[in-house]
Amino acid sequence: MDNIKKIKRFSKIVSVLTKYGFEEIISRGNNLISSDDDSDFYNSSFNERLRLALEELGPTYIKFGQLLSNRKDLIPEDLADELKKLQDDVLVEDIDIKQKLVDEFGIDPTEHFIYIDEKPFASASISQVYKAKLLSGEEVILKIKRSNIQNIVESDLALIRDIVYFLEKKYTKLQKLFISEIEKSFENSIIKELSLTNELLNIERFRKNFEKSKDVYVPKTYSDYCNNNILCMEFINGYKVNDVESLKILNLDPKNVVQKGFEIYLKQILTDGFFHADPHPGNIFILRNSQIVFIDFGSMGIITLNEKEDLENVVIDFGLKNPKRIVRSLKRMAIKQYIENEKQLERDIADVLDYLEYNTVDTIEVQILIKKFNDILQRNHVLLPEYVYLLLRGIALIEGIGKELHADLNIQQSIRPYAIKLSKEKFYPKNIRKKMLNNMKDIQDLMNDLPEDGLKLLEKINNDKLTLNFKVDEIENIKRVTKDSVNKLVLAILTLTFGLGASMLANTKVRPIFLDMPLLSWIGYLMSVFTAICIVVLIFRKK
Repeated sequence: MDNIKKIKRFSKIVSVLTKYGFEEIISRGNNLISSDDDSDFYNSSFNERLRLALEELGPTYIKFGQLLSNRKDLIPEDLADELKKLQDDVLVEDIDIKQKLVDEFGIDPTEHFIYIDEKPFASASISQVYKAKLLSGEEVILKIKRSNIQNIVESDLALIRDIVYFLEKKYTKLQKLFISEIEKSFENSIIKELSLTNELLNIERFRKNFEKSKDVYVPKTYSDYCNNNILCMEFINGYKVNDVESLKILNLDPKNVVQKGFEIYLKQILTDGFFHADPHPGNIFILRNSQIVFIDFGSMGIITLNEKEDLENVVIDFGLKNPKRIVRSLKRMAIKQYIENEKQLERDIADVLDYLEYNTVDTIEVQILIKKFNDILQRNHVLLPEYVYLLLRGIALIEGIGKELHADLNIQQSIRPYAIKLSKEKFYPKNIRKKMLNNMKDIQDLMNDLPEDGLKLLEKINNDKLTLNFKVDEIENIKRVTKDSVNKLVLAILTLTFGLGASMLANTKVRPIFLDMPLLSWIGYLMSVFTAICIVVLIFRKK
């Protein structure tokens, strides 16, 4: 993105922050920016003004606020509750839905739809959702991406990248907080949500994973009315999963619903490696035939085969209460890690396991649990892959539903059957054979590449082209300190040289003579004093 767009977007951010009374953030107490003190916004609370500012700044900041709303371990609870309104109370954009269909597909909407509601029944940060009915009589929803959303998000992300780069460059301690990796993860997530084609593919992949399941129903999609800006899918006429009264009318036991939902979510994670990353009650419905329906597939967690194996090991060790092996698996999973005291880490994880073992959902504070886990990771400078944090958020949301419907649900006891099943499967002959074949293939590939890699190494050595690259933390500080030290050393040598030279000349009769001593000797002493003063000045300037 060019600098002009960045400047325009930055100006917009400054304007909005000022409007809602946050000019102190920009001016830092200086009267550089004035605002209208009579504005109604100043009668609102700090939390409400912040939420309104994020809404007006647009989708990137709304997504950021939604992220914070699920992190009561990082922000005050009252602020988190206010930011949760960002999930529903988003300003509606006036979109001519029929004209949009003409522009995107070149069709006459009246030839394909019986009716299309002109007002959205749901408005999110990236898109708005409208009800419609096809000529076939099927009720559908049309998810329409907001106009110019791509440029706005790209502008915001470019600014955020610049800010993160500046902060890491200026404050080296921030590098240990992995803020650049967190920024990349957030950027990757929101870019995926921008693509409705990606969401369509997510739905079809989810459908394939549950095609044999009688407990899960996946909404139909209509590819003729789908592209990167519009998604057409079946309208789900069901009940929210946490609607206890409706569940009773359907003669469904809330405890069974929770247990079934938890098992379905575990299948997504442990079997499919593809799970819903935002399973809040508004995204999970129950049909009259008791089938569970997930909607909104914009944010999905993906676990690769290797990551899935590591996660399976964690689940097995979690269910079997083996903190030492959990630490080992966490080290393999980590993108970056620096564990100072591994024994203490094992004890911390053992405390978490004991806490879960002897408590039910109604007594467990999952946010405290997640905060404790995050503290453990941060204290040991452990950065895990993005899917782990999506998973923690998903589990926290599922736990919230469980607390409403089935307070006696014990998370660890529910996971234990899966842990035992996974543990047994690892020792099935076919799985052992498959693992051995994979290991042998890796060894074979290594042996095949070894001669060629060895020849390349020898060739570089023979041609004097072998180079070694090292990364040294705080290299700029080291370079500056080294330069200062060299300068002081040179001045010290000059001071000594001038002093010794002047002393040697003092006992000679080298002309011209001034006050019974050669003039050159006087000059040497003066130069020695001058360089000594320079050293003292440098020392005091550098403290």
